Amino acid sequence: MTSPSDHSSHLAPPANPSALYPSGHELDVSKNPWKLALESAGQGVWDWNVVTGEQTHPVLWKEMLGYAADEIDQGYNEFVTRVHPDDIARVQDAFTACLEGRSKGYAIDLRMRCKDGSWKWIMSHGMVVSHDAQGNSLRMIGTHTDITERKQAEQALLELNAQLIEETRLLETTLASISQGIFMIEANGRVSTFNPKASELLGLPEQFLATHPTVQEIALYQCQRGDFGPAACLVDPHARRYLTDGCSGAIPNHYLRTTLAGRTLEVKTQMLPSGGMVRTFADVSDYVQAEEARKRLNQLLDATQAIARVGGWDADIANDTVFWTEGIYRILDTSIQEFTPTPATANQFFTPAAKALIKASYSDGTDQPQLHDLELEMITAKGRHIWVHSMGTTTWKQGQPVKRTAVLQDITERKQGEAALRENEQIWKLALESTGDGVWDWDIPSGEKFFSKRLLEMYGFGEAERSNPTDELDSRIHPEDRAQMHRDRQAHFDGLTPTYSNERRVRCKDGSWKWVLARGMVISRDAEGKPLRMTGTHTDITERKKSEALIWQQAHFDALTGLPNRSMLRDRLEQEIKKSNRDGQQLALLFIDLDHFKEVNDTLGHDSGDLLLIEAARRIRGAVRASDTVARMGGDEFTVILSDLTEASSLERILQKLLQALESVFQLGDEQVFVSASIGITMYPLDATEIEDLFKHADQALYVAKGAGRNRFSFFTPALQEAAQTRVRLANDLRTGLAGQQFRVVYQPIVEMATGAVHKAEALIRWHHPTRGLISPAAFIPIAEASGLIVEIGDWVFQQAATQVQAWRASLSPQFQISVNKSPVQFHHSGSAHKPWFQQLQAMGLPGESIVVEITEGLLLDSSDSVADQLLALRDAGIQVSLDDFGTGYSSLSYLQKFDIDFIKIDQSFVRHLVPACTDLALCKAIIVMAHELGIKVIAEGVETELQRDLLAAAGCDYAQGYLFARPMSAPDFEAFMAQR
Repeated sequence: MTSPSDHSSHLAPPANPSALYPSGHELDVSKNPWKLALESAGQGVWDWNVVTGEQTHPVLWKEMLGYAADEIDQGYNEFVTRVHPDDIARVQDAFTACLEGRSKGYAIDLRMRCKDGSWKWIMSHGMVVSHDAQGNSLRMIGTHTDITERKQAEQALLELNAQLIEETRLLETTLASISQGIFMIEANGRVSTFNPKASELLGLPEQFLATHPTVQEIALYQCQRGDFGPAACLVDPHARRYLTDGCSGAIPNHYLRTTLAGRTLEVKTQMLPSGGMVRTFADVSDYVQAEEARKRLNQLLDATQAIARVGGWDADIANDTVFWTEGIYRILDTSIQEFTPTPATANQFFTPAAKALIKASYSDGTDQPQLHDLELEMITAKGRHIWVHSMGTTTWKQGQPVKRTAVLQDITERKQGEAALRENEQIWKLALESTGDGVWDWDIPSGEKFFSKRLLEMYGFGEAERSNPTDELDSRIHPEDRAQMHRDRQAHFDGLTPTYSNERRVRCKDGSWKWVLARGMVISRDAEGKPLRMTGTHTDITERKKSEALIWQQAHFDALTGLPNRSMLRDRLEQEIKKSNRDGQQLALLFIDLDHFKEVNDTLGHDSGDLLLIEAARRIRGAVRASDTVARMGGDEFTVILSDLTEASSLERILQKLLQALESVFQLGDEQVFVSASIGITMYPLDATEIEDLFKHADQALYVAKGAGRNRFSFFTPALQEAAQTRVRLANDLRTGLAGQQFRVVYQPIVEMATGAVHKAEALIRWHHPTRGLISPAAFIPIAEASGLIVEIGDWVFQQAATQVQAWRASLSPQFQISVNKSPVQFHHSGSAHKPWFQQLQAMGLPGESIVVEITEGLLLDSSDSVADQLLALRDAGIQVSLDDFGTGYSSLSYLQKFDIDFIKIDQSFVRHLVPACTDLALCKAIIVMAHELGIKVIAEGVETELQRDLLAAAGCDYAQGYLFARPMSAPDFEAFMAQR
């Protein structure tokens, strides 16, 4: 079929064709019976002289290609020019293999171009029928068969098979990924196929489903497990019998059931023609809840529209229709029965100005705004003029609005109120100006502020300077007052206060500071409640503040020396005593009396006496530390509070320095005088714990010093040496007390105020000395801290508490907690042989939350990284931290934010005198509110009366402990106490 040399050199004819193909030997096959038989079967026969390249094409082949018998000449070119370009190489390779004897025959499927330009598949078969003496091929014959339909069928079959494979893959993927569970159930009732979601939703093990159980076996398994509840109460009534009867009887097409976890499953069953069925399981909990919520919301919306006078308006401009909700009919004084809205009829309710606004909102076909917010005047069906606020959306197509949906609210009353307000603004502004106050008006969204002439004059500005930046006055507020100003303003913005009020200092134009009282009120808010406009006044209160400062100064300080007076001294002493209790330090109270002052005063006069007192006050201040308090009690008597005394030698150095300072010469004008001082000292808490007792003891010691010759100091008793000896003995006894099992841990219940439940207790240590009896912790804890023994004692207390909480979590409550006090010394001690507390808890299998560590406020002020790291380690281990004796010390709020504090314990000094409307109650309430805002729970200590309990509960206190509930008790007594509750 293909021999010309321009297509394949392998098929070129021999140089001497006649030698290879003698004349008279050509075979005339036109009348051969086999040729006729093949062509009658639809196969065209071809004949190819390989030597000459002559090729004979059958008529049937021409007809296959749509040609008449005389339309195609004989020859190679007529054949090859019609072979598809992609098939030529394959045709040539097949012929070459056949001619060279590498294949027994020639067979190939190829495409050929028909007369109409279409392509037809031809199956071409052939074989070599003649060779020369050298074995070269001389002649081939073969057939052409039209296989176009077969090829099309094969291609369709391949595409169908690929489609089936893809659909199978998609089905498998879908089954694995869909949110519904699926059972494929055969006619015999067995589950043949399931997906993982079915196992998950039904809580059925995949291993169980993989055994292909019957639906009856599955139902029995679920019934025995209690999945359907008693009497199948968790299943829709119409499906209960089907499930309880082992899935026999009529099969419900659809039902709902609730799982034991509270989820709602929708079960659907679809019967199959084969007798099997498909059962699906869908978690519709969210839909069921949403549907219930939707019903409630619809009811709420209906009520809201009626109350808020709002309604919905939907205008389909393209289809010329209008829909109103019931609210629109109410707003326009009509009803569904009386009026049918259309674009034409609805237009009658708008005033000309409103129509112009609406038209303008439709005119921007370029930007095509989707949202609108308009205030429109309308006329109701009864002729009333009203105002509405219209907010909504617009749908555009090809530059034209086709639909608008809006919500209308009747704002007539608001508009009337605004009009009345505008009418009255000038009146009240003039009235306020007449009182001397400055008036301001603030447009909050834009930030623009109006300041009246009087307000500008108050700060030294002229009216021409009214155009200063709007934040000009805010920038002039004293730095110390800005934070409070912003808090007060925000509180009013948030609706927490009915009016805004703030006192602050403002720097005037000349640089001076002026105290002002700023008052105001938000007079306009948007639909979301955000403030839009605020107005108010500034009142100059500088003189009042000066008077208040003078009154306070006179009430708390000595007018002559500037030292604190008796009243301020008492306040300072109360604070120092609390600090001393918290830190475990001593303090000394000194009474100083100037010797021979009366003689100087009588001789040189009161003016000189005053000079002497002033100079004496200066010298006393110079002789003590900056942290100590120096006060004048009256006359020539001074009082000094020396705090944080760690050793007796430091106190004695200060006393000697005071005596030396006061015995030096005093230059009073032209006169030189000499006086001395007598000093009486009392120690807290060694000598007394009450302030009046301390005053009395110091006065008695002063009397002794004067009686002993003056210019000396005297202690109330020889308590310093005795106390030192006592401390040494107690320190020695402490070392043997722990080994001798002289310590006991007692537990005081911590009661939950809301329920009265007890799930907490505080561990407290008691020392039963073999000879001294019961020793108060206040007596030996400071000694233990000073000697470092507190580390061993503290770890022992923790271990006792950990063992006890482990037992009580098993017998009393799985959430039981025990609070353990941890001294600052323990935080600073790095040589403890014991593991950290959280590691000990882990070793016991206890969670961190089983123990609460109680610390003092002073520890939070420690700036060392070690303390911060330990507190963070407690937090990371889940151990909660309680701040003990809150309110008696520094009470720094910044440290409450820096460290994760879980509980605040209100000191019993605030609780002891609680009665309605007292200062202590106000402080307790403030502490509770502050703590709750910071996410901290509050425990009140020292609750001893029902009144105290009730007041604290009403204030929102979370927990309480004290004698009202129970005294500290041993572990067995505590268990008995819990058993009786």
